[in-house]
Amino acid sequence: MKNILTGLFFILFSTLAWAQPANDNYAAAIDVSSIINLCSANAAFTTLNATADNNKGSAWDSGPNYNVWFKFTATTNYMKVQLNTGAPEGNMQYPYLALWATNGTTELASANRIGQYTDLEVDYYGLTPGVVYYISVDNLTGAGYRGTFKLCLSDVVDYNFYEGAVDVTGLINGCSADAAYTTVNASADKNKGAAWDSGPNYNRWFKFTATTNYMKVQLNTGAPEGTCNIHT
Repeated sequence: MKNILTGLFFILFSTLAWAQPANDNYAAAIDVSSIINLCSANAAFTTLNATADNNKGSAWDSGPNYNVWFKFTATTNYMKVQLNTGAPEGNMQYPYLALWATNGTTELASANRIGQYTDLEVDYYGLTPGVVYYISVDNLTGAGYRGTFKLCLSDVVDYNFYEGAVDVTGLINGCSADAAYTTVNASADKNKGAAWDSGPNYNRWFKFTATTNYMKVQLNTGAPEGTCNIHT
């Protein structure tokens, strides 16, 4: 009897240890509509023991490797998805993130791994409210890189897009705080400036209401004002 119980325990433990995530496949995507404008719990999801299906994000440098799937019903025409990892939010390493149309194969936005435990973000303006969209999460090839992560969703358009431009009228004849704004995780929209030698690349948007017939705008970077670099 002892040997039988030991055998049953071993089988049960092995099954649990090698179980795939419930959302291992596109068809079994977890509905995360309830966390729009919220976040999941820390380490709520995992790529551990997941397998590959459908496509990799166009920005990803490998994959699909261990991608898992989520879905949401759009509440506005915008969605931002943030993947957070690193203690206590998760232990996944070198993550990938992508946003997809309802078919799970037409990409809307994707983000490549940045660092070992670096958070990722994708967003898209142009969704149709009431339509279901999909999210896939993956990580770099290597069993040791698989692990847990946290998701946050927001349907409030931000200054990554013209439509979400930050109103800086309150800064007229003043300055923002040092390092108040960032191009990290930004994507391109609209046109580049005529004097720019590339772009748009990672443009952000601001707006103001004119108080006179003149306006000077200064962008300051370099410690302590910011870390945005100029490459020549």
